[in-house]
Amino acid sequence: MTTSNLDPARLYRHAPDILVEAHELLTLSSQFLAQTLAGEQNDPEQLRAYLLRRAVQSDRVEVGGMFGEAASRAQAAESFRLLADLDRAHSWLVPAGLTAPAAEAPREELRAYVRECYDAAPWT
Repeated sequence: MTTSNLDPARLYRHAPDILVEAHELLTLSSQFLAQTLAGEQNDPEQLRAYLLRRAVQSDRVEVGGMFGEAASRAQAAESFRLLADLDRAHSWLVPAGLTAPAAEAPREELRAYVRECYDAAPWT
């Protein structure tokens, strides 16, 4: 990955509208919760795609300065960590050439990982 690929303005230029994406993420979150409550396993591949989209959405919100800096920063950090946690547990889902950061990795390393994963995603 080159630095220009990880520039959020370039990287997210084709991302869905932030409000449309928020609606879709809420719908997916509800589906995962319903599966869990029914005692069903969530599909790790679908869960990873959701967590990546959620982390990217959080990154976009924070970069855009929406909803207050502290709240945006905390939400982004949590989202980055959730993706990295899942990827460490399911390493076969991680795009080739990438390695999930350690649990104690600094926030900016986690952010860079999310951006690299998004850049490698099939929908970008």
